[in-house]
Amino acid sequence: MDTKVDRYEGIDGVKAYAIIGIALMHILTNGEYRMGGFVFERMIPSFTNLVFLFMMVSGFGMCCGYYQKFKDQKIGVVDFYKKRYSKIWPYFALLCVLDFVMSPSKSALYEVFANLTLCQGLLPNMNISVIGVSWTLAVIFVFYLLFPFFCFLLENKKRAWLAFVCAAIYNFVCSAYFFDESHIADGVAVNFSARTNILYCAVYFIAGGLIFLYRKELAEFASKHKVIAGVVLLIATAAYFALGSATLTMLFFCVAALIYTLGCRTGGGYWSIQLPSSSVVSASRFTCATW
Repeated sequence: MDTKVDRYEGIDGVKAYAIIGIALMHILTNGEYRMGGFVFERMIPSFTNLVFLFMMVSGFGMCCGYYQKFKDQKIGVVDFYKKRYSKIWPYFALLCVLDFVMSPSKSALYEVFANLTLCQGLLPNMNISVIGVSWTLAVIFVFYLLFPFFCFLLENKKRAWLAFVCAAIYNFVCSAYFFDESHIADGVAVNFSARTNILYCAVYFIAGGLIFLYRKELAEFASKHKVIAGVVLLIATAAYFALGSATLTMLFFCVAALIYTLGCRTGGGYWSIQLPSSSVVSASRFTCATW
């Protein structure tokens, strides 16, 4: 069976634009800018939710690289986990050490240890201040740890759809029940955020996997009907700002953005960016996760 890795050029582009958006959000949040209007009051602050797009892209991208290899038993869990750690750990460890050197403390030492294991996402509420924005990386790395099970869920389309429905229900149940005061002592006091929980975010990773299973049909459609795909993306964007950042509107936007991106796999699309070298690619992928 052919195990050639699918390459979609637009993925690098959508990651790059998302990084810019999230960076603008952090600059606006941490700076003392007193500017009003839709752009500064609603648009830029909303870029924080682009992390969910990263999760969906991660689910899709990991399937492109490893799904068939796992099915054909051409890669083992040892090699898989070694590759995941080797791609992320050196950059992240350097940032953690620099952060600790600039602000040393006992609590920072504990947090650096948790960060260096890359297992901090397994904590019930990580709430880590050392490279605090890396909570996204922590959630994505938990997804990496679960990826062999993820491949089992995507073994066929029927099981994948069932997994997606269960993940969507979990997302709702987490918000409506498990993340209330009966299960979390004081969410505000402990600075708890639902999106740092893998079960809450699982629906985005599985959605990326589902899109992978239908990638050929969706890429062909998006390539032949770019205008339609673009209009759907605009509608999804408008729905997000009109209806709010609920899971359904966020899923609609992320799915529309990823499908539109698939139409740019051969280059020439608005979201297609050519990165100059493998080292730049590795650094950009780490930056994506960290931001």
